[in-house]
Amino acid sequence: MIIVKNYLPPQPYKIFLLFFITRFLFLKISGFDNFQLQPDSIWFNDQSNEVLKGNFNLLRPLFITAPFFSYFQAFIKFTFATHWLIILELLQLVIASVSGVYFYKLSKLILKDEQSSLISCVIFCFYPPTLWLVGTFTQDIWFQSFLIIFFYFFINALQNNSLKNLIISAIFFALTFLTKSHILIFSVFIPVIIYLNKNISFYRKIKFIIFFILISFTATLPYGIYNLKVNKTYVISTNGLGGTLLVGRNEEAYLNHVKLNEITNKQKLRFRDTNYTIFKDIRPKLKDLNPSQIQNLYLGESIKWIISNKKKNLELTLNHIKRFFTPGLSKYWQPYNVWVISLIISAPLYILAYISIFRFLIIDFRENVWILGLALSILIFSAIFYFSGRFRVITLEPYYIIFASYYISNIIKLIFKNFKKI
Repeated sequence: MIIVKNYLPPQPYKIFLLFFITRFLFLKISGFDNFQLQPDSIWFNDQSNEVLKGNFNLLRPLFITAPFFSYFQAFIKFTFATHWLIILELLQLVIASVSGVYFYKLSKLILKDEQSSLISCVIFCFYPPTLWLVGTFTQDIWFQSFLIIFFYFFINALQNNSLKNLIISAIFFALTFLTKSHILIFSVFIPVIIYLNKNISFYRKIKFIIFFILISFTATLPYGIYNLKVNKTYVISTNGLGGTLLVGRNEEAYLNHVKLNEITNKQKLRFRDTNYTIFKDIRPKLKDLNPSQIQNLYLGESIKWIISNKKKNLELTLNHIKRFFTPGLSKYWQPYNVWVISLIISAPLYILAYISIFRFLIIDFRENVWILGLALSILIFSAIFYFSGRFRVITLEPYYIIFASYYISNIIKLIFKNFKKI
């Protein structure tokens, strides 16, 4: 039963305008600049400046950066010169608004209910963590938007047996992992998701899988070959396996995540940017090593710590898993009122999402297995490397909103039904 009689689905341009105006007003009212909310925006800006000077090597001390955002930012600077700040902010508003349109379409594919889809769209439009990302010059809003568009075409391809949509989805998945590489964990699940689909014949499933792999691999060639030539390592997106593991597995990371009450004020300033002394200590060993050898050194140091600190490593792992399931921001790293607000907003969504995902998987596991694969991907990343609330926001929370909206819609219908009886 639809609450509004003669209800007509909103036209795409209306959704686009709703998202655009909401995000534009947030940027203007909040007063934050494009570099204030995320420290990464500073070094992205530096990298794009280097690209303009002809240095296309995105090698950083910890890893080689995924290429999309640094190169794209450089292109905008080159094309629009002194107006680049305004143009890049405008483009981020546009891609976020376009993703809002596809988010609504994706909700309809998943929930198969107009009202629930509209509710999910409205919640996502005003969801604070996503608003927070729109004006910040980092990978985040691009990654989140590309991933939403990917899932729309991917699920559409599986539901409608469409090779065309499968190809489009593969292109957007390539853009997604060339923007931020942790989504590559999910790539392992993609062939399984396609294989389990019940709408496609066996041979066509094989065709889908081959096309998806070929397109994804082809997308890695320009950056991969460049880094093979310049840095002596083939890079799919980034090469930060060892460095990322060391960020999450060292003595100060243990303090940062588990023993927060033992952190000094001086350490707190460093830990906010994961500026651990282990990287300073091993810096002399990095001399004359190529990026692949550097990652092996980082990997060796992290494994050495894990072997020597089995109990602490277990505590770290359990802490990351617990935080993965815990809604809201960090109580330690955020002001108390910000933490409370984030908990009030996200806790109901998480609870309803978990219940709804379980329900959808029970009813039709094959059609909804993709959300299980996506959640497992971020859980695996969190358990092995470290928990990142920002990664969870851009990778998982939009889909939690979709699934939670199924029950939110039912609750609203129940309230209206009882209201009519009064």
